[in-house]
Amino acid sequence: MNDPLTPPRALRALRAAASTLWWALVAFWLALALAWGALHGWIVPRIGELRPALETQATRVLGIPVRIGSISARSDSLMPSFELREVVLLDAQAREALRLARVVVALSPRSLWNLGFEQLFIEGPSLDVRRLPDGRVQVAGLDVSGAGDDTRSADWFFRQKEVVIQGGTLTWTDELRGAPSLALSDVQVVVRNGARSHALRIDATPPADWGARFSLRGQFRQPLLSNHPGRWQDWNGQLFADFTAVDLSRLRQQVHLGVVDVRAGRGALRAWADVDHGRFVGGAADVVLAGVDATLAEGRPPLAGRQRVDHLAGRRGPAARAGPPARGPAGPAGAAPAGWPPPPGRGHP
Repeated sequence: MNDPLTPPRALRALRAAASTLWWALVAFWLALALAWGALHGWIVPRIGELRPALETQATRVLGIPVRIGSISARSDSLMPSFELREVVLLDAQAREALRLARVVVALSPRSLWNLGFEQLFIEGPSLDVRRLPDGRVQVAGLDVSGAGDDTRSADWFFRQKEVVIQGGTLTWTDELRGAPSLALSDVQVVVRNGARSHALRIDATPPADWGARFSLRGQFRQPLLSNHPGRWQDWNGQLFADFTAVDLSRLRQQVHLGVVDVRAGRGALRAWADVDHGRFVGGAADVVLAGVDATLAEGRPPLAGRQRVDHLAGRRGPAARAGPPARGPAGPAGAAPAGWPPPPGRGHP
């Protein structure tokens, strides 16, 4: 016979679970307080002394030499921020692959929990991107072609909540095609990452004889069960390119224009590309050409003089899984989200 003064077994189990949860919360906030105290009381005052250790750690993580000119910290709010000057990354041939004039990182409790940053702001970077003769692509000396299984650097980058780049320069060298190097100036980049989503926007100015400033935007999703956000070969989504004025014969030196073989001409190009597991599987384009000497797909007449070509489209393989997003990723920090123009045949006039 049960004692009426003894709590039932279920109630005792519930009380034990509540007590465990309470102490877990206490431990969590205690750990957060200790981390905050360590940041403000030990790391912030000594951040300059930690520069050699940070260089060594960054070199170990990235696998290439990293040099930091100077580092300072600001502790005028609940969470400190850090500023790095003259950060240089060298590639395997000891060439300067990336120079960052100024880097500011902002922290938050969430970013500390994920061992990352709330925002990574980079000002005035000078970046080298090249495709090697064997087809591998290197960005700042790092192999991003997916030839290996080590995606730690890319995983870390695409776990950061927001990355903003302003006033950068980028040099693209395609050793596989043997094309002349292309130097882009005033490069603005915004990358925003969610749990499984990645939105990016790149705006850059090419040389004057290439044309006007252009924009690239992308929205992608990684597989539900993927633990490697930086493995872009698994991404699905859509890429949009907007060239308001471009010398298409020069563009042809750097990229494959698909069904359009342009030998001469200037004009404007808007293109939508569907991406399935990191591969282009189809898309559409609006093209306006002037002074053109070009050929479309086999069996179509050549283009000459001034013509407008609308609704070029093609597809290879299965249809991309991601449809056209309603809105593109946000522009530079503080700007309103940029609209994502619908591709031809999907509501575009």
